[in-house]
Amino acid sequence: MSRLARFLIRVSAFLSKEIFIILRQPMLVLTLVLGPFLILLLFGLGFRNDPQALRTLFVIPTTESGFAQQIQEYVTTLGPQLIFMGVTDNQAQAIEQLRRREVDVVAVIPGNAYELIRHSQPITIELNHYEIDPFQIEYVNIFGRVYADEINRRVLRTITQEGQQNTMSIHDSLAATRKTIADMRQALAVDDEAQVDQYKQKLESDVSTVDMVAGATLGLAGSVQQAIIGDNNQDSQVISDLLANIREDTHSLNEPNSSNPDDRATVEKLDKIETDFSKLETLLGEFQSIDADVLVKPFRSEAKSVATVHLRPSDFFAPAVIALLLQHLAVTFAALSIVREQRDGTMELFRVSPVSAFETLLGKYLSYLFFAGILAAILTLAVVYGLAVPMLGSWLSYTMSIAALIFTSLGLGFVISIIAKTDSEAVQYSMILLLTSVFFSGAFVNLNTLWKPVQVVSWAMPATYGISLLQNIMLRGYLANSILLAGLTAIGVGLFLAAWLLLRRMMARS
Repeated sequence: MSRLARFLIRVSAFLSKEIFIILRQPMLVLTLVLGPFLILLLFGLGFRNDPQALRTLFVIPTTESGFAQQIQEYVTTLGPQLIFMGVTDNQAQAIEQLRRREVDVVAVIPGNAYELIRHSQPITIELNHYEIDPFQIEYVNIFGRVYADEINRRVLRTITQEGQQNTMSIHDSLAATRKTIADMRQALAVDDEAQVDQYKQKLESDVSTVDMVAGATLGLAGSVQQAIIGDNNQDSQVISDLLANIREDTHSLNEPNSSNPDDRATVEKLDKIETDFSKLETLLGEFQSIDADVLVKPFRSEAKSVATVHLRPSDFFAPAVIALLLQHLAVTFAALSIVREQRDGTMELFRVSPVSAFETLLGKYLSYLFFAGILAAILTLAVVYGLAVPMLGSWLSYTMSIAALIFTSLGLGFVISIIAKTDSEAVQYSMILLLTSVFFSGAFVNLNTLWKPVQVVSWAMPATYGISLLQNIMLRGYLANSILLAGLTAIGVGLFLAAWLLLRRMMARS
């Protein structure tokens, strides 16, 4: 029993020791418990799942001026997710604006929009974008489909509101009118004046019927043209003019003393009426032969990327993974450096030695920069040549961005190392920083979905700058963004100065 008692005492001693160590570090307990909760709470408050508004520039040929006006009237009232950036007829200039990120989408409208409808072909609006995020690419596709459906709905509503009716009976009316004209010709041939007068009356009645039935098709034709190009003075006007001519010629036949049965003028008018009927039937037939599906949905969208390579989802996330890993490694290395010196009593030796705080910190920076640089080179070679992730940009820009990322991350780690009192506290701070970076750096959640005030947290972390720089260099072929690179370096210099001042004060106290 004595051995068991001694065993329990030794075990309980370690247990009490660890408990007292934890209790003597209340900030560590609060950090472990409240840290992740506060991060998740901040993310929940800052995350916005509202659809992103896309700045859209329309390319419409100068020959479609009416269409341009209609498009402008449509898009300015479709919804807040489409920011109308104007209309141009220069597609090359519009694409250049897209590459400069001055607009988000370039919508190209075909120059023969109404002719496509007449030939039962949909009007394909080509949506050019410069997105590399797979989720953003899918968003552009959905964006195009949603707004194309809305335009289709409005076109259909316009057509139906104009009173689309059943026009199939127009053929029966035209056939009855043609028979009346043929019968009237026979009556003229046999000089039957009574029959000619009867057929004149019947012809006028038939023309009135045709006029009434054709009005529905005329309304359809005018509505389609009005909804598509903002002009109903093309084929529908021709139909209207033909109907007016037919009515006038038919009415003139019934005027008193207008003709005798053998009058050649009557025959000529009949010929003219019959010719006008043939033209009318041809034009009406074109509208009736339009495919119903195309008539209901005359617009559709087709997203098209102007990027030079096709990116896989793994390609897009590779630069983010590189930035996160390098930041975490550099922060962890630096965070455990000085706190261990304090634990082992080495700081006492530094204090009595001729080495200064600045020299100490600079030496540590150089050693970790060298070591982290080797790890970065190995990781980059594995990603580019092992996983075949594209590297479209300059290696010099890439190296400068990596160096700035590591330098700034080391500064953050050294500040943590000086503030932390134990190894475990330094490790926990590093892990919380990594968790924060995963949520707020834009690695897996686009920064546009975050609330603007919360984005301050994002731009306070080195990984945010590193991810943006590496994605643009590797996947878009850009040079290093001077503003982002300068901002990242400035943060690193500020952290270096802060770490130096803190270390000098620590060594003076020691």
